[in-house]
Amino acid sequence: GQTSVLKTLAQELESRTFPSAVLFYGAPSSGKLSTALEAARVLTCSREGNWSCTCSACRKQRLLIHPNTLLLGRRDFYLEIAAAADVLRRTRRLSAQYLFVRSVRKLTRRFDPILWEGEEAKIRKVEAALAEIEEHLDTFEPVFPGDPVMNYDRLAERLERVVSLSQTVSKVFSSDKVPINQIRRASSWLHMTALASAPEPDSDSGAETRSGTRSGTKIVILESADRMSDPSSNSMLKLLEEPPSDSFLILITTRRSAVIPTVRSRLRPYHFVERNPAEQAEVLQRVFHERSGSYRNLREYFLYWKDVNPDQLEKLARRFVQTALEASENVLPEDVLSELEETIPPKTARGFVGSFLEEILRQLLVLLREQALNPFLLERWNAAVRRHQQAFETFNQQPSLTLESLYYTLRTLR
Repeated sequence: GQTSVLKTLAQELESRTFPSAVLFYGAPSSGKLSTALEAARVLTCSREGNWSCTCSACRKQRLLIHPNTLLLGRRDFYLEIAAAADVLRRTRRLSAQYLFVRSVRKLTRRFDPILWEGEEAKIRKVEAALAEIEEHLDTFEPVFPGDPVMNYDRLAERLERVVSLSQTVSKVFSSDKVPINQIRRASSWLHMTALASAPEPDSDSGAETRSGTRSGTKIVILESADRMSDPSSNSMLKLLEEPPSDSFLILITTRRSAVIPTVRSRLRPYHFVERNPAEQAEVLQRVFHERSGSYRNLREYFLYWKDVNPDQLEKLARRFVQTALEASENVLPEDVLSELEETIPPKTARGFVGSFLEEILRQLLVLLREQALNPFLLERWNAAVRRHQQAFETFNQQPSLTLESLYYTLRTLR
């Protein structure tokens, strides 16, 4: 569903004019990270970058183990890992093996020693879990010609174990902010002297690398670029002002406007549009192997993985907003907040609140279209919701306190 942006990227990669610093922005679940990872594969390929290339670099990139690619930033790791495990459990297909292994390594690659140098104590408690995850992933990795066929014995048990370990490991990220120390270490890593730029033999075929490709090409992919703190943004700005040769920075965000202007101005933007219903249905069928009509869209699919009923979420958010707007004496604030607190699933409370805040923003737009909310108030309420989102993500606030604070804030701003 990203025909326009992919056409542009393909032309730039083929002509060797892909910029050294780019911003992939657009709707959630629109393929931004998948595209960034594919761009990294082509940029480090030792041949022509073809889709079916089997060179050593491409094989490593497909399994997300290439040493010259760093992944930073936050995402909802658990949802994707749990969903991918379910696909592999149901289908036992080669594509599902790739889907699962990649979903887990999107998490484990955030623990690259380069990013934690000097702060190893912070991740020591999950080192054993990371080692066990890798042991399991070795058995799940897709096979290549001559490799033994994957053993599906005790598949469900092993998948459940990896999902559980991944959930434990992801808790290390206590904040959604991108740490300045990781930006600095990634910058130092990029500035390290690259390997010789002359073409080198391809370890698989003995052929030389394609012209213009260096074995020292390095790529940093930063998700949630809008969540960089001011110090992190300043460190990123310095890197962009003095970019090292033979390196590429790919920043990813769902909110382009939230990336500070000085950083944004130094990145070439690529817009990923929200897929239409037919395209989302195709993703659900081809990637997640869900029957046609099982889910209305990708958002609904992932909400169910958060133990959230989309219809219930919509009704709660609508009632929350309308009660705050109307301030009716017939509906006490305590009633609305109590209903919310009873609905929040204990195991996935933070994910639920994040989804609820996003749903409130959607409901505000609905009320605007229905002319029940004027544009001036919409702007003020949008800003209030965003502030509470940021506080919730940054300061690890209790879900119930966040919602209570937001409710009374909206009522004050009427």
